[in-house]
Amino acid sequence: MGDLRIEKLAIDYGARAVIQGLDLDVHDGEMVSLLGPSGAGKTTILKAVAGLLEPSGGNILIDGHSVRGVPPEKRNAVMVFQKPLLFPFMNVSQNIGFGLRMRGQAGGETARHVDHILALTRLEGLSRRKVHELSGGQQQRVALARALVLKPSILLLDEPLSNLDATLRQRMRELIQTIQSETRMTMLFVTHDQSEALMLSHRVALLLDGRLRQVGAPRQLFHHPADPEVARFFGGKNFFQGHIQNGMYHSDFGVFAVGPQDGNGHLRTATIRPEDIRIVPRRAESSGGLAGRIVKTNFEGSATRIVVACSAGELVVLTSQDGFLPGQEVEVTVPPDKLRLFPDA
Repeated sequence: MGDLRIEKLAIDYGARAVIQGLDLDVHDGEMVSLLGPSGAGKTTILKAVAGLLEPSGGNILIDGHSVRGVPPEKRNAVMVFQKPLLFPFMNVSQNIGFGLRMRGQAGGETARHVDHILALTRLEGLSRRKVHELSGGQQQRVALARALVLKPSILLLDEPLSNLDATLRQRMRELIQTIQSETRMTMLFVTHDQSEALMLSHRVALLLDGRLRQVGAPRQLFHHPADPEVARFFGGKNFFQGHIQNGMYHSDFGVFAVGPQDGNGHLRTATIRPEDIRIVPRRAESSGGLAGRIVKTNFEGSATRIVVACSAGELVVLTSQDGFLPGQEVEVTVPPDKLRLFPDA
């Protein structure tokens, strides 16, 4: 069993409130990513769960038992840090088995557990190597293995992939995903990388300014953000104002059928993701879209980001099509079903 409940958590640094009234559940066998920009308080929450700092308020329960005041070594929660923090005078097997030996586990039993974890983390053949003989990715796998071998109720991962290059980071993501699937270990994963959180997690908890703004499945946060700030965090660029009247959203960018909505006649903010806008070269006969002129283009590999100036303002478009150039006349179409309307503030 591995169940984590955080209730009304409050953490202060001096007179400054870092975390305020935070509630979060991580269920048995679930992987939840705590996502947010640098300085949002993500690592602070992890340290509180691990027992490395004392909250100023609220409660933390592991497997249904409060761990407020319980020392780190008795919480059954293990933390993997951004840097591997391995013992340089020990080889790989000795590093992995260190925690088991500290628990007084017999040598033969420790060796069996270590061998199993070596295979699970793809470290076979490296058991006798010293830390300085390992690559950065191998060192991080040893740190992960050292935590896994203890079979904690909760595994806490504090941006463990941030120091790796892009290719290695992707391999480690896949490895962590495989390990979590095979072991069903409960994990709370801290990251500022959106793609990492979306790929790895059963649920994502977005933390902005010390408060959880939205918690849900990755697709839910990406496609159905709770407010404009959440949308902006996930790459939202196009925001405009309008009002609803009889199932239609009236704005400077057009009138869109949105179906029955609350707030008839009230000013509402809408957004549409750049990749959901369709763009075509402007022709003599209009296709019914908004006329505009390309201000600039940025090639981003698999797609091109285009800024289009329309009479109502600028729209950012992301397209896989080639051939668009600054100054070109185009038409853009905003599909109504892709429009996201936010509740009144």
